[in-house]
Amino acid sequence: MKKIYLLALSVCVFLSSFYLSAYNIPEGASYPFEKARETYRAGLKDFTIKTSRLYHLASVCRPDQASMDDLRKAHSQARISYKKIEYLAAYVDEEFVNDYINGAPLHKLERNSPQLSVLEPKGLQTLEEMLYDEEFPDKELLIKLTKGLNDSAERLRIYSPTNVISDRILLEAIRINLIRLFSLGLTGFDTPGVSEKHALPEAKVSLNASYLAFKSFLPIISQKDEELAGRLEQNFQEAIAILDEAEDFNSFDRLDFLRNYVEPIFRDIKKAHYALGIETWKETDRRFVKRSLNYEADHIFSEKLLNPYHFMQLEEEKYTDETVALGRYLFFDPILSGNNQSSCASCHKPEMAFTDGRAKSLAMNGDGNLDRNAPTLLNSVFADRYFYDLRTDVLENQIAHVVTDSREFHTSYLEIFEKLSSSREYTVLFHEAFPEVKNNPIQKYTVAAAIAAYIRSLTRFDSPFDRYARGESELLDASAKRGFNLFMGKAACGTCHFAPVFNGSVPPLFQESESEVLGVPANSDLDNPIADKDPGRAEGVMKERTSIYNNSFKTTTVRNIALTGPYMHNGVFSTLEEVLDFYDRGGGAGIGLEVPNQTLSPDPLELTDREKQDIISFMKALTDTTGLTSKPNRLPEVEGVLTAKERKVGGEY
Repeated sequence: MKKIYLLALSVCVFLSSFYLSAYNIPEGASYPFEKARETYRAGLKDFTIKTSRLYHLASVCRPDQASMDDLRKAHSQARISYKKIEYLAAYVDEEFVNDYINGAPLHKLERNSPQLSVLEPKGLQTLEEMLYDEEFPDKELLIKLTKGLNDSAERLRIYSPTNVISDRILLEAIRINLIRLFSLGLTGFDTPGVSEKHALPEAKVSLNASYLAFKSFLPIISQKDEELAGRLEQNFQEAIAILDEAEDFNSFDRLDFLRNYVEPIFRDIKKAHYALGIETWKETDRRFVKRSLNYEADHIFSEKLLNPYHFMQLEEEKYTDETVALGRYLFFDPILSGNNQSSCASCHKPEMAFTDGRAKSLAMNGDGNLDRNAPTLLNSVFADRYFYDLRTDVLENQIAHVVTDSREFHTSYLEIFEKLSSSREYTVLFHEAFPEVKNNPIQKYTVAAAIAAYIRSLTRFDSPFDRYARGESELLDASAKRGFNLFMGKAACGTCHFAPVFNGSVPPLFQESESEVLGVPANSDLDNPIADKDPGRAEGVMKERTSIYNNSFKTTTVRNIALTGPYMHNGVFSTLEEVLDFYDRGGGAGIGLEVPNQTLSPDPLELTDREKQDIISFMKALTDTTGLTSKPNRLPEVEGVLTAKERKVGGEY
């Protein structure tokens, strides 16, 4: 942690002359980052004091209501104190904050550990769940957790590199905090114990802290663009006022807030950043070219927000028309399979949003079924783990699992190379796609990279909902509008299917793919449920084979969900109505199954029939496959093996 801070500090000192000459400061005035730096230091100290107070109260508490009231009040004060510094604290060290300060109250594996080591949940969210439980918390555990939080706050105060805070870092942190605030704060993800009480007030504190840090820029922005400065100030102030006046978590109009405030502020801060001539991270740190976020994006609900190359081995300059075209041929060509009859498209059909419409995918030669179904490939690049059990951490490595599996392609790379190399047409295509590979361009890397390039091309954020959210269209059904607010609020869907990708990639950096234990049954009769025996992630990657991941599965996207049924890893639900009913009842534990470590609340959501239909309307408004579903008209000729006419585009089944 110290090494990272010292490195960042040296970069900051080296570039300080650029920071100070980016724009003209009135005589006698301070630079914006200087005031923010002092406020941040004071905030770190206050957070340490507040967590110390919480620890003291835990040490002397008694099992009575008065003690609980004091503890809850002290916890709330600590959370508010943290929210005042979160935009910078999380920017400086996202991992430390998530692991020890404000991460989800779930068991997790220790990062970079040489052996399997399970970390107990800790931090503000874990304490909130304890303090608002119906039973008085275990005092020994409470003392341990509050002391741990205070120690972490002290570490944050001591080691947080306040000297590296620059105008660039300040603007980037404020902008990224808008993603965090909307996707995690307003959904109640940050306040799992009492979302209805704390989510909106804390969001106001967070936004206000960002605004106070940003205010120092406004006079300078006015010198460049007076209209832009005025618009930013007005939107910030109105957004804070709306949060201040909001009284009800369930009825808060998140869509209006997104469309009229979050998106415009997000766009305009970038405009101001560029207008001031302040460098961005692209100019200052070439090591992070493959960051997960594209700072150049104007919108949160945009395909450009996330950098697909962060999640791939493929470099951006290697993503060419030739590479995609080759990958498209390979994707639809059954020559990759041992029997020359099945292809990638056998289980990922374009007309079904690249799923196969089966409860469980068909095995090779139609001999039974696989253990799970095929998830959509649309926007699938935006994840750091793949397959339902998260067993692959690089997009290019997916194909290897399919090639050697006896129930899928049942072949080897050597056999694939031999068949492809016998094709003059394929050889030319590989040379055109990978001109840097001089001698033998048909190899494991190039096959995987080409298919990955094609999958990377299957990205779209231009659904009716996206266009409405960005303010580019007024066309969105009233039911879908209500459904979005329910999805992101009362129904708590957005606390697992994170906006804007609506999968398990955790905002605001989207660098970690979550899996969830939902207790999905093996049958659709929720009144007489049968437990599903699929171990999920617990039998995925060897180093993650632990009981905390029993029946845990990757959270896939709900984009294009109208086209991707049946639903869940085992296809147990045929309709979205059935899916909503399952969640409404509290998942597996809610319908009476024994589900250890269920990450979904077992409490009923108490959604009305109309509310369920509204949520479905919203999810259907996320449908967009435009320009992505065409198939090749023909396949390349392969001499001496199978002619193009003998191979069906997409395979026989």
